[in-house]
Amino acid sequence: MPDALTEQETQHIDIEGEAKLKVVSLDGHHQGDNAERSSKITWLYDETTTHLLEETVYRANLDAAWLFDITRSEAVQYTIYENGDEYGFHSDGNQDRYAVKQLTLEPSNPMPLNQTTNPLLAGLVRKLSVSVNLSSPEDYEGGNLQLRYNNQTWEISSPPAGSAIVFPSFIEHRITPVTKGIRKSAVMWFNGPPIR
Repeated sequence: MPDALTEQETQHIDIEGEAKLKVVSLDGHHQGDNAERSSKITWLYDETTTHLLEETVYRANLDAAWLFDITRSEAVQYTIYENGDEYGFHSDGNQDRYAVKQLTLEPSNPMPLNQTTNPLLAGLVRKLSVSVNLSSPEDYEGGNLQLRYNNQTWEISSPPAGSAIVFPSFIEHRITPVTKGIRKSAVMWFNGPPIR
């Protein structure tokens, strides 16, 4: 979706992310498998950002004719990849009953994909993932999103700022190493009941 967000909407998310990053900045960790990852992240909870990404995913769910039963989104992850940063192949979650999130009171870092401290996510699984590019193609080199499914790999290189990629959460994907500049993104996951 090359024009998922307007320039103003993209700037809003970037401003929110930069402000939050100054207060809370974490090294990126992966929940689940041991994918190599280097990046800085923070979490966004503002209503405007959440609404923008939710609308994008709901539209993609219909347009792609997936029609997944999605009932609840997670917080938005604002991510910065600088020179040398990357994220190895991983999936965001499976959709069967073995992947159902169990409520836990003790948060861990990283939190396994089948656990949550949020009671609203208990009993659900990740079904759709969205990655919104917040950087212009001329701001960085490398940092391409690659999707791998059925022994085939697709690469999305140089997407425009404000573009969104929506895909089923079980699809393996990665961010190739950034070789120059800074790549910024907003990522969100959408949950629903496990597939029967």
